[in-house]
Amino acid sequence: MSRGDNIKILVYKDGMVKRLLYLLVRFFDLTYRYRFHNLDVLEKASSLSENGNYLLAIWHQNLFQGILAQTGKKHVVIVSRSKDAEPVAYTCHNLGHAVARGSSRSKTGVDKGGRVAMEEMIDLLKSGLPGAVTVDGPKGPAKKVKPGIIVMAKKSGIPIVPYSPIARNYWEFNSWDKFRLPQPFSVIDIYYGDPIMVDELPLEQAQLELENGLNQVLS
Repeated sequence: MSRGDNIKILVYKDGMVKRLLYLLVRFFDLTYRYRFHNLDVLEKASSLSENGNYLLAIWHQNLFQGILAQTGKKHVVIVSRSKDAEPVAYTCHNLGHAVARGSSRSKTGVDKGGRVAMEEMIDLLKSGLPGAVTVDGPKGPAKKVKPGIIVMAKKSGIPIVPYSPIARNYWEFNSWDKFRLPQPFSVIDIYYGDPIMVDELPLEQAQLELENGLNQVLS
């Protein structure tokens, strides 16, 4: 078998994995019942931004249902450029979201995907799209806000909204974030915290305020 044939097989398999994951996600989504609470918070957040948009802040453990609960409303999300993340990017794209991934390497050979992905996301936020960020991802520590979302909110001039989608029945995994996968046919309650404007706040203070905001909504 030639090298070209091997590449074609790998591409085919990768495509199959992406499509199968997407179909599985859609199956779970169709069984869930979403109940949204205090939606007036989003109206308040929109009024604080020139473009009427905002950044949703979510703990990594609630990522799965957090993405699905916003299906039908396009958000900007960051997904790693790693090969393992390809199915995630494919799924987010097919759910209707904008995916910022950055460039894999600079001309000097230094990996800069994360930084450039943030720049891409900021540009999309400035265009008026809302965004969503797992604030303790991708590897933790769990439930500790990292500075990335604060930087993006400051540069795009939009508020951050604590976002907590809680499944009433779920499986919890023994991972760093205690990842939660809602069981089929579960009710998922969606809660929003008060919007936070961080443009005038020092970085560490903004991180603490957001952390407190996320802890005040159900988690």
